[in-house]
Amino acid sequence: MAFDLEEQEQLDALKAFWSRWGKWLAGALGLAVAAYVGYQGWQYYQKQQSLAAAAVFERFEATLANGDLKAVKGAQATLAEAYPGSAYASRAALLAARVAFDKGDLAYAKQQLTWVAERSDEDALKALARLRLAAVLLDEQRYDAALAELARERPASFDALFLDLKGDVLAARGDAKGARDAYQAALAKLAGESPNRQFIQTKLDALGA
Repeated sequence: MAFDLEEQEQLDALKAFWSRWGKWLAGALGLAVAAYVGYQGWQYYQKQQSLAAAAVFERFEATLANGDLKAVKGAQATLAEAYPGSAYASRAALLAARVAFDKGDLAYAKQQLTWVAERSDEDALKALARLRLAAVLLDEQRYDAALAELARERPASFDALFLDLKGDVLAARGDAKGARDAYQAALAKLAGESPNRQFIQTKLDALGA
C-alpha cells in the first residue's frame, strides 16, 4: 500500500511537471528537430550547388581550349550569375581575364579581376586578382591606379610579388630610386632558394647604383 501511494505521488508529480512544462518541452523539441532538418537540407543544397557549379566549370574549361573569347565570356557569365558564391566562379573569372588580356580586351580583363577582388571569399584569390589587375593597369600606363592596387592589404605570402611589381611600376614611371627600394624589399621577403631572386636582382642591377 505504501508502495502504491509512493507510485501515485510520483505519477502526480510527473503530471504536474508535464502540465507546467510539457508544451514548452514539446516546442523546444520541435525547434530542435526543425533546426536539424533545416541544417541537413542546407548541407544537401550546398552539395548540389557545388556539383552543378563544377559541371558548368567543366564546360567553361572546354571554351578555354578553343580560345574563343566570346564563348569564354558566355560561360563565365553563367557561372557568375548562377553560382556567384562558388569557388569555381572566382577561378573562372581569373582564367577569363587572362584570355581577355591575351586577346587585347583589357576592359573585360579588368572587370573580371575586379569582380574576384571584391567578391571572392578566398584571400589568396583576391590578392592574385589585385596583382593581375595592377599588371593590366601598368600595361595601360595607369601608374597611380596600379600602385593603389598594390598598396591594398594582402596575405604576407604575396608581399614579394606585390613589391616586385611595384618596382616595375615605379621603374616605368621613371622613379629609379623608388623602384630600387621596392626590388630590394622584394628580395628581402624571398627565401634564399627562390627562383625569383635572380630575376629581381637582374632588374635591380639594370637600374644601377
